[in-house]
Amino acid sequence: MHRIFTWICIVLFVSCSEETIDINQDENIDVEDFIQSFPEKSLPIAYDQADLTAKESDSLLIKESVVYKFLPDSIFKKEFDNTKQIQFHRSARYKAEESEETYLFLKAERKSKKLIYLICFNKENAFSTSMELLHKDADSRTVSEAAVDKRLTIIKNRTKQTGDGKYYYNKSAYVYNTEGLFTLILTESNEPVEDKVVYNPIDTLPRKSPFAGDFKKDKRNFVSVRDGSKANKLQFFIHVENSGNECEGSLRGDLEQVKPKVFHYNKADDHCILEFTFQGKQVQVKELEACGNHRGVRCSFDGRYRK
Repeated sequence: MHRIFTWICIVLFVSCSEETIDINQDENIDVEDFIQSFPEKSLPIAYDQADLTAKESDSLLIKESVVYKFLPDSIFKKEFDNTKQIQFHRSARYKAEESEETYLFLKAERKSKKLIYLICFNKENAFSTSMELLHKDADSRTVSEAAVDKRLTIIKNRTKQTGDGKYYYNKSAYVYNTEGLFTLILTESNEPVEDKVVYNPIDTLPRKSPFAGDFKKDKRNFVSVRDGSKANKLQFFIHVENSGNECEGSLRGDLEQVKPKVFHYNKADDHCILEFTFQGKQVQVKELEACGNHRGVRCSFDGRYRK
């Protein structure tokens, strides 16, 4: 009888100590609670367009405030512009045995826009990097798939049938490297090269400041600078492309003057720090902290741009 009573006490103690944390309600959650709240799955983990349209379980819903407590909202700005009123769902979690980084699969949705993001935390459980894994395609003739295979290679495939019956494909493969970035290791495509137009979102804003203007290396690599809200502030938009490495990136933000002719982009929720040094009709841009969330790993915002 005494032995039975002892076992009951042990079971009750273990049950209490393993009380489930409500990620959306508990105020004292930490990054480990956030990571562990994602359902654990084994590799390979794969997604297609059907996964984006499937109805999500309410039990996997995660509040915006919780997401932004552990992830920078800059991850989502490229696709969602305004990062408010995005509905997030936890999809999957996998921890690499040898390198010990953790991969989280997070679904984001607002109205008709639906995406799956791959988020990576390093072995110290610090946010490392992220990428858009899959998005809902409005063209029914396009089939997109993405997966992380058993070798931790991230593979993205897209195929499309044109009106005249031709098939085009695009395949890319990435791996997580020791610098905390996803590196493109393979790209294959038979898609025709399109000369796309780069939209400048601040083109029509005032440019009365002596530092304001358009600076460029060429039509695909340029910096636009416009007036800020105060005399010591500016607005900027930078876009870079490297066709040889099939790499591109862009970033819009505010600059604050740190010394004569020198301005910094240094946003609290963004790991990226840029320095703009104005010299006559040129501006020198330097990445003081890596800006991998805003560009591919094979190109950089660094460079000298001429007015």
